[in-house]
Amino acid sequence: MNILRNTAVIAAVAGALAAFALNTLVSPARGVQNELVPPTSGIFTGVQYSQKLGDAFRSLASCNKGATAPANVNGSAVDGLCWIDDSGSPWVVKQYVNGGWAVTGYLDPSNSTFAGLVGGGLGTIAAAAITDLGSVAQANVTISGTTTISGFGASAPDGTVKFIRFAGALKLTSAAALAIPGGYDLTTAAGDRAVVTHLGSGNWEISQYTRANGVPVDASAVGKPDFTFADLPPLHLRGDGSAVSRATYPVLFAKLTRAQNGTRVSGNATITGIADTTGFGAGMPVEGTGIGAGCTIAGFMANTSITLNSSACVTSSGTSTVTVFKTGYGSGGDATTVGLPNCQGRMIAGRDPSGTNISSAGSGIDAGAYNSFGGGQNGSIAQNQLPNVAPTITVDASTARWNTVAATGTSAQSGSSGSFGYVSSLFDGGASGGGVTNYASKPGLFAGSITAAATSINGGVTQQAFNKMPPTLIADCVVRVTP
Repeated sequence: MNILRNTAVIAAVAGALAAFALNTLVSPARGVQNELVPPTSGIFTGVQYSQKLGDAFRSLASCNKGATAPANVNGSAVDGLCWIDDSGSPWVVKQYVNGGWAVTGYLDPSNSTFAGLVGGGLGTIAAAAITDLGSVAQANVTISGTTTISGFGASAPDGTVKFIRFAGALKLTSAAALAIPGGYDLTTAAGDRAVVTHLGSGNWEISQYTRANGVPVDASAVGKPDFTFADLPPLHLRGDGSAVSRATYPVLFAKLTRAQNGTRVSGNATITGIADTTGFGAGMPVEGTGIGAGCTIAGFMANTSITLNSSACVTSSGTSTVTVFKTGYGSGGDATTVGLPNCQGRMIAGRDPSGTNISSAGSGIDAGAYNSFGGGQNGSIAQNQLPNVAPTITVDASTARWNTVAATGTSAQSGSSGSFGYVSSLFDGGASGGGVTNYASKPGLFAGSITAAATSINGGVTQQAFNKMPPTLIADCVVRVTP
């Protein structure tokens, strides 16, 4: 009996599978949003039950393709349920998530292609020292707040790309964990956008940065000639030494200053721990915690320390950011401004810290300091700038030279001579004297030689070089190269 019963069951299953296969091959297209859960009650033949299983598998295989949302897990949708919405073109691939349908991509039936979705909605995260972008699922993220950011965390998968929008002003600190174009800190503004990529181990790079006001990220800190003859080219400022607002031009402010840590001791004018003194020069303003107003660089030790113009400048002890203004505050500027270089009437010379071609002694310009200038369009030559001349002059009179002397009277008479080279009166014969021989037919004949003693025209003064430097402004000389 059991053998017969088992044989009947096997036959029923085989028949159901055969019927399902035949139905799939010869029947027209069936609906693909069928119930996915097999019935657990009721009476079904083997063929009927296998048909329901086949419908469920077909729905799963087709991702519930249809024009309306599926509800086919016991009559409802569940998290993770797949749906291809073919109500339009391209088809939209969706997945049910917590009461709604999230779009995951698109299918184009015209060319059988898939387009993935970048974004997945809009996310928001508050700025923090380490703003963990991996904690936000969305690719498009708005960062709110004003806290300085030094990194975006390590929780995001390697290669993650995020599209960031900044809600306000904050500082992005350039470091290994946050690579910024140009290698310097960026101050954001509301509406600025950035594209960032996680390189792994918490290191991110900003591959693109767009300012809301359209100003490029990298702004030139040195004037350049403009040959368009326009009143003022777009996105340029005239290099006239004027003062401009730090808040209005944050990128320019970052370029014209250098901020780095320094250690100060109250009442001591020397600030130590200064890692980079490149281009520093006397007179550059200095700002920072515990540093008074009006303080400037008086001197420095290369890449070690700077000394301010007064010990009273340092009012407290500690280590904090020290900012040096390479171009000062600008004409009429103050603690809210930064100065533009003054290129008016000046040529630009490459910075020469070694003094090989431009030395301070020879030119009067500190060629190692940014924004140093000097020279003039003309200058007076002093006596000590004239050459010393000591010539020897020889007059050769060994050959007779005739000299004609006009008489002042009509009567000729004998004459006499005094000292050498001096004749007291005209004569017409008579005795000779003073090296002058009287000749009746050749009056005044002189024969002999005269040697002049060496003498100095300029008085033998100590010589000094004459400054021939034209009006010049010092700046870095850079050359663009392509990989």
